[in-house]
Amino acid sequence: MLHGVTLDLRPGERLAMVGPSGAGKSTLGRLLAGIHQPRAGSVTVGGVPLAELPLDQLRTEVALVTQEHHVFIGTLRENLTMVRPEATDVQVRSALAAVDALDWVEGLATVVGSAGHPLSAAQAQQLALARLVLADPHTLVLDEATSLLDPRAARHLERSLAAVLRGRTVVAIAHRLHSAHDADRVAVVEDGRITELGPHAELVAAGGSYAALWRSWHGDPA
Repeated sequence: MLHGVTLDLRPGERLAMVGPSGAGKSTLGRLLAGIHQPRAGSVTVGGVPLAELPLDQLRTEVALVTQEHHVFIGTLRENLTMVRPEATDVQVRSALAAVDALDWVEGLATVVGSAGHPLSAAQAQQLALARLVLADPHTLVLDEATSLLDPRAARHLERSLAAVLRGRTVVAIAHRLHSAHDADRVAVVEDGRITELGPHAELVAAGGSYAALWRSWHGDPA
């Protein structure tokens, strides 16, 4: 359960959320994305509570991608353009390129889903991320969104996404701390609270929970 959380996201910043399992990171991410509503307090975008936005508008403002990926029965193109029906083939391929998926995509008319061409878990995750790129919301919440890729591929994909999503607000919930190193700010979530908040270098220098996480993950104090 979250309690005592105050967080102001800066437009265009990349915020990494780290902390132990069960600390409340995913819960906070779902609140920020408008999936869950707070029992107390409020979550607002542009001064307007997320709960007051119509669902179709909310999904153009804030989007959530988790490690729980969904592939719908239909073509690859249909799986992507459900968030933007007017998208051209060039735009669809550009979204696939942004998530390093063009090397396995044989054609946009390829049927996928339970009755079609099987996709690996990692490919389905790339498809979900390409859908997000095409939807083009101004705020994104990525909850372990590259966890099913091997570490090297995930690192490359995250850098590609960072270039495509530059200028948008991104909240990245991750166990791989290189995401935190690359972020503008890091929020450490422990026992339902944000216990540390600041740039990577400052938190490492402070010698608190984040510094301990970084040393144990990276083996490097800098």
